Amino acid sequence: MKRFILPALLLAQLSSYAQGSYTIKGKVGHLNKPAKAYLYYKIRGTNQSFVDSTFLTDGNFTFKGKVDSPKEANIRLVHDNTPNDPTKRPKFDVLALFVEDTEITLTAKDSIKHATIKGSKLNDENAKVNAMLKPHYDKYTILNDEYNKQPEEKKSDKTYIQSLEDRATAIQNEIIDVKMKYVRSHPDQFMALMAFNSTLPPEFDARKAEEDFLKLSAAVRNSDLGKDVAEKIQKVKKTQEGSLAPEFTLNDVNGKPVKLSDYKGQYVLLDFWASWCAPCRRENPNLIKAYHQFKDKGFTILGVSLDKPEGKEKWLKAIKDDGLTWTQVSDLKGWDSPAAQLYEVEAIPMNFLIDKEGKIIAKYLRGEALNTKLAELLGQ
Repeated sequence: MKRFILPALLLAQLSSYAQGSYTIKGKVGHLNKPAKAYLYYKIRGTNQSFVDSTFLTDGNFTFKGKVDSPKEANIRLVHDNTPNDPTKRPKFDVLALFVEDTEITLTAKDSIKHATIKGSKLNDENAKVNAMLKPHYDKYTILNDEYNKQPEEKKSDKTYIQSLEDRATAIQNEIIDVKMKYVRSHPDQFMALMAFNSTLPPEFDARKAEEDFLKLSAAVRNSDLGKDVAEKIQKVKKTQEGSLAPEFTLNDVNGKPVKLSDYKGQYVLLDFWASWCAPCRRENPNLIKAYHQFKDKGFTILGVSLDKPEGKEKWLKAIKDDGLTWTQVSDLKGWDSPAAQLYEVEAIPMNFLIDKEGKIIAKYLRGEALNTKLAELLGQ
């Protein structure tokens, strides 16, 4: 049996417990070496996965180890040494399951993906939740089947496509409601945390999410996934509308320190961009239009560049070429800029509209959306 660490692999999407040990006993037909089983699960806080492997003997294999929290895991079975055909999409024999502090048995006739899982309350609960959700997810299949049966002309009909999208959205909302009902009625279940996490899109109401999260039991919240969810909530909450804009100080093009709080008493658009960012450069004319239309009504812009030291001259040239007359600041650290990290900026252009009291009141304002919002606040 070999154990090693390797970069994170694609794990099946599933979604403090005392540290204990697990034993996973598998039986898949009568396979023997070179048939080999691999166990994968992600290591929290890293971009790596734990991997364990072992050969099969008369279909049997065993994994033993320790986890300090339930883990979403995969077991992959390689049946022989036949190399993959590069001209064909490879087919993997994989089972998704949870690893927890217990003895788990897996039994299958010829394929691990069809294995029966026994001995694990967490995997039993997962099966119950999946069964509960299946009728709702099946509605997506019905919707897809309906679309596939339509003539090509109907498939191009915008009104029909919109009706499909509306029905898909209704199904999505229905599934979220079912999941949240389960979450609220099972606060001690790790699967409640899994269900809750799956309802959180990239942007969500972090304050409301925090209220629901805190109703889960302490043991569930202190699991690895619980800690990840707590961090996600705090990350979104930090720059959510209504939150105080985090303070920072950066030098302008002349090396003069500029603080965000210097703009208190004005509406300020905090604009993250870079000279090398084509979408940013295309957005600049919209910013110029808004700036000149509202600058005499208490509005301004503070540009924060994510250029690097070698791009300083290009940054200064872009400011001049694009006609950006408002204050521009940068530490020339690119994506490593503390200001960008403070605002969780992962893509540019990105902006935040901050009110006179220093609160974030909107973000992602691009094109006419910025002018519309400013007209709402400051008048035409």
